Amino acid sequence: MKTMKYFMMGAMLFGCSLGTMAQDGTPADVDAVRALVKNKPADYDKQIKAFIKANKKNADNLVAIGRVCLEEGDLEQAKLFAEQALLVKKNKFAPAFILQGDIDSKMDNGGEAANKYQFAIDVDPKNPDAYRKYAIVYSKIDPESSNEKLEQLRQERPDIAVDAFKGRINYNVQRYSSAIDAYSKVPFDQLERMDIINYARALQLAQKFDESQRVVEAGLGKEPLNGTLNRFALMNCNDLKQFDKAVKYAEVLFTKVDKDSVKLKDIDYQNYGKALHGNGQFEEAIVKFNEALAQPAEDKSLHADLYKSISDAYKSLKAYPNAIENYKKFLEAKADADATDWAGLGLLQNSLARSLQGDDKIAALAEADQTFATLIEKFADAEEFGLFQRGRMNDQMDADLSKGLAKPHFERLITLITAREELDSTDKDRLFAAYSYLMRYNVKNKDSKAAYEYAKKLQELQPNDAEIQKVVEALGKAAN
Repeated sequence: MKTMKYFMMGAMLFGCSLGTMAQDGTPADVDAVRALVKNKPADYDKQIKAFIKANKKNADNLVAIGRVCLEEGDLEQAKLFAEQALLVKKNKFAPAFILQGDIDSKMDNGGEAANKYQFAIDVDPKNPDAYRKYAIVYSKIDPESSNEKLEQLRQERPDIAVDAFKGRINYNVQRYSSAIDAYSKVPFDQLERMDIINYARALQLAQKFDESQRVVEAGLGKEPLNGTLNRFALMNCNDLKQFDKAVKYAEVLFTKVDKDSVKLKDIDYQNYGKALHGNGQFEEAIVKFNEALAQPAEDKSLHADLYKSISDAYKSLKAYPNAIENYKKFLEAKADADATDWAGLGLLQNSLARSLQGDDKIAALAEADQTFATLIEKFADAEEFGLFQRGRMNDQMDADLSKGLAKPHFERLITLITAREELDSTDKDRLFAAYSYLMRYNVKNKDSKAAYEYAKKLQELQPNDAEIQKVVEALGKAAN
């Protein structure tokens, strides 16, 4: 069990530094041993033994000095001081058992650490540290036992804020629903900064953005310039689509928060960009997204998201060439780009085509057609969508129907769809488009019988449409 992290987690969960835990003994002895362990003189062992001898009747001092040895990395000497303290107290001294448990934790021996903490509980059922440390050790391997141990603490010491500690432990082992439940039972004014941050983040991860924002705002009432809470507020407001508020929190995070208290990351720039985009400030959003790309990458996949966001912002500005350029970078950066991602490029190229005229329009449609051809090659499940889009692109490229460019795509689409026994609304819409095109194509090429057959198929799809009825009647006369 990797319990070194339990040892460090314990210090973090108790809300104090490891060094402060050594102040229970004689200050002069504690400080002297700390200097001794750091310097390790030639007669180090001899001097250490002198401290054991000098404090051989004082269990409190022995534990305090042993803890100094533990903190400075001399585990063997720390063990000796813990054992001597237990001899003095005839194995009935909880602080010594807790020290032994901490030594075992640092040696990655979680099972033994838990045993020592249980010994401490047995000899002193009122000692909260033993329960807490036992709970930390068990939090990953057996979370239920961890929580049960804290409930035992509640019974023994109703004055201890058990729920806040349960919240911390469960948050650190990613049991977010349990953390939320524990924190919800603690009066807000009793939550420490760490608890407020954990509580808000757990609610975010549970997608309870409204509740998370309420916790964040209460925390900001205490610390308006807390960097982490302003970061969470920005994220929450983006998820809640309250983009005007999100922009304000971003401005605080970027311009008012002490830069020594929070290190801005690429995701902060991305979230700022999202807020600006959602607020209709597209050009400013693009600037922030590009600044995000310039930051050290916390997560390589974020670059793909950023290129997509830049593309979306350019699309909102109707700057389609720039949107397409960045969308292609998005596809290159996203290792697992799926059919929907590839389809997005073709649709964007079609948007560009709709903004153009003449040969430029035809060229843009041809690029879109090629994208949908690639989509079909890459993703067999997307063939029907790809064929439908290729039919639409080629129909536009062959406006006078003289070349029949869309014909093979719509015919193949009809074959695939009509092979199924049941059709949904999407199937029927695609069939309607295919039949409409083939009807028009055959009218253009003076094949009234074929046109009449496709018109009847249209009528089957929409039997109550009066206009289609007129077309069927007209083509029926022409065919006969």
